[in-house]
Amino acid sequence: MNDTSKTESDGTATSESATSTPLPDTPKAERESAVWVPALKEAALAFGAAALTLVIAYIFLFRTLHPEFLPYMDRDLAPTQSFSGNQFVPVRFGNGGYQDGAALITEYEDGAAILELRAAFQAEDYPFIKFDIEGLTTWSDAFVFWQVASDPGNIYRLKLNRSWDEVTQVAMPYGGANYRGEITNLAIGFISDPTDHDNNGDPLLLKGVELRPFSALGVAEQILEDWTNPPLWQGYSNNIVRGIHANGMLFPNAVANLLVITGVLLAGLWRFRNRLRGKSPSVRLLAVALCLCLYGWGFNDALRWHWRVAQLMDTQERYAGLPYEERIYNNPIRCGRRDDCFEHLLPYF
Repeated sequence: MNDTSKTESDGTATSESATSTPLPDTPKAERESAVWVPALKEAALAFGAAALTLVIAYIFLFRTLHPEFLPYMDRDLAPTQSFSGNQFVPVRFGNGGYQDGAALITEYEDGAAILELRAAFQAEDYPFIKFDIEGLTTWSDAFVFWQVASDPGNIYRLKLNRSWDEVTQVAMPYGGANYRGEITNLAIGFISDPTDHDNNGDPLLLKGVELRPFSALGVAEQILEDWTNPPLWQGYSNNIVRGIHANGMLFPNAVANLLVITGVLLAGLWRFRNRLRGKSPSVRLLAVALCLCLYGWGFNDALRWHWRVAQLMDTQERYAGLPYEERIYNNPIRCGRRDDCFEHLLPYF
């Protein structure tokens, strides 16, 4: 009887030992991969679906979001008009000439150079204008000027947004009621920044200009160029970084946030649909939401690399390896306060 009990006891111990033997642990990398790889894939699909949803919504809401474009829509499509640089006449000019059909500027007059195109057109036919220039440095700002037939005594202007040594397409509806009716004169002006370096001695080439009618392609180009060419550092840049220039159409930060929020909503709706069909999600919605935040950050950050490189080049040219006094003279914000650039405070400022 004792032998039997011992045998049963040994059998039970053996059974318990076999039952309690732990299975080999799944490697941590595999466990994380089982969560994040599906979450990244699901988030990518949700992000793409959110982008498509927002594009469709933007098309339907365009008139509500951009009432300034209403006078330029629902018109007979006007043909694109192109003018070469040698059709521009110098109004304020230091030195230069014409070269291969383009206008060449080698010297400013009193800190500016302005060239005028004497061509009449209807403003409502052309909400977009694109100047083809080469050689614009960060030491100069570019502006488009125009006059209207109903008010010949006034000259209006909009600042052009730079892109490397060129300028982007400009949306003229941001000229407001001043850009209406018959335009009698169109001009482009290059004005030195407050450091008075003109264009830093580099020649400027105006190859031509295009007057463009309203189109979906024109809107898409405007938004893309706004997003990839935000303004360089300003006095407020230590607190905020503007995603676009003052006359931009859509803030990329807002679009990135909407992409993430819409993506989370779509992922949640998809999961709700699957649950009604008896299917369980492979990963939690929180993991998908975190991956969507990662995609939103990547979207916003990718747009700014162009700007970051341009800002680095400008900073290198203005300040790197130069004496302290010269760096102060090269700072447009400080020099913009006084004509003498606070010269009496050197070298302590």
